[in-house]
Amino acid sequence: MAVVLAAGAGRRFGAPKAALHLKGRWMLPLLIRSLREGGAGEVRLVLSAAAEEAISGLGPDGADRRLRNPRPEAGRTGSLQIALDPALPEPEPLLVHPADIPLLRAEVVRSLLEAWAAAPDPGRALVRPVTPGGRGGHPLVLGPAWLPRVRALGPDESLRTLLAEGRRHLRSLRVAGDPGPFLDVDTPEQARFLESLLDGGPS
Repeated sequence: MAVVLAAGAGRRFGAPKAALHLKGRWMLPLLIRSLREGGAGEVRLVLSAAAEEAISGLGPDGADRRLRNPRPEAGRTGSLQIALDPALPEPEPLLVHPADIPLLRAEVVRSLLEAWAAAPDPGRALVRPVTPGGRGGHPLVLGPAWLPRVRALGPDESLRTLLAEGRRHLRSLRVAGDPGPFLDVDTPEQARFLESLLDGGPS
């Protein structure tokens, strides 16, 4: 199962990034499609009231469930916790991906899930994409044994806490030649940069 975190206000960007368009294309449905085609059996989308309003009228987003975070300012992990109720179909892995990293390809998702399944202890495995230089990206794959710990985090606690606690279970998948898992959009300037990549990027 995948959770797309899209409840942010997008203050630096100037609008909720759930409605992000690049080259005239709404990116959220494309991101959800990549997660699904990569192997996510269910996709849950967490929005704020402002994000829901921003995407109203844009058409179907492709998610199986939409959930609202009434307090998105409390932290991104709070959005993830909302997505965990109703309960996940266990023992599925959980993929966590923010909406502001839109250029994700299905092939990367598939490779991450394959790395998760090949781990010595998939239930406790943590898998993330990394650049050849070791910089981490998204989505993060969590084995189901981590779900109680996720539920116990504060809404403003970073998932990096899990990476630190589960260091010996962490598998880093090297992704070369594909910047998609690592490029986020926080400002209009960054959006224009990502647009410059799309001519040779995912359609």
